[in-house]
Amino acid sequence: MPPGHLLFKNLYMPTKIIYVFLFLTLGFSSCEKPNPDDNKDDDKTLPVPTGTMLFHLHTYIENNEVDGYNIVYTTDAGRQISLSIAQMYISDIQVVKLDGSVLTLPDTILLKTRETETYTAGKLPVGNYKGIRFKVGLSAANDILNPLSSKDSSALNHPEMWFGNTAQPDGYVFMNVQGSIDTTSDLSGSMQAFSYKIGTAANYIQVNLPEQNFTILENQAEYGHLLIDYSLLFSGIKLNEVANLSVGKMDNNSAVAQKIIANVPLMFKYE
Repeated sequence: MPPGHLLFKNLYMPTKIIYVFLFLTLGFSSCEKPNPDDNKDDDKTLPVPTGTMLFHLHTYIENNEVDGYNIVYTTDAGRQISLSIAQMYISDIQVVKLDGSVLTLPDTILLKTRETETYTAGKLPVGNYKGIRFKVGLSAANDILNPLSSKDSSALNHPEMWFGNTAQPDGYVFMNVQGSIDTTSDLSGSMQAFSYKIGTAANYIQVNLPEQNFTILENQAEYGHLLIDYSLLFSGIKLNEVANLSVGKMDNNSAVAQKIIANVPLMFKYE
């Protein structure tokens, strides 16, 4: 037998064995029972139980709850103040968990008026929390929205919160506070009108409330009871200067406007 023939014969036998081995291996594999977990969608998670966060916001002048417009209230120092309108936008609401992490309630815009006290902030996961944060005003993105076509039209479609006859192009009034105040140094009761319309992206102001623990329970409502003290808006303002009693669109960069903005976080307290 030629040497070459023996060589091919020796190669042929191992190859045949390999084919048999592969056939048996595939056969055993096809007989294995499917694992039901193989088709499991790893992205599916159980829904997180939630509760509802609400705000109960009261309008105050120092220790006096404002029961109506144009009612004169007297501070402990003897200064008389009345309000004819007092409202503001609250947005970018956040809560702080016990571990310090922060959750944001998305797309929530509240228009706080004197007449309405209860507002729905949104849904939160069940758990324990220790803090509340929010901003007074509107973000730059929301400040350019059309009030009629926006999903937040119920909050934005309020002409008293526009700087002009329309919401655009001048944007929204973040806080509109008007009324009368005793401007005399001896508190003799001589009342002068004031009007503060604060807005523009530069005056979107953060409010951080002191830590106070609260718990969100499943399918239940938790109230954050807060009061807004408008007497603190005048802290450090020279009221006997007429120019300090009015802030409009063109005055929002003035010194008196910036002082008022700095006073805004001081207005909020737990009830």
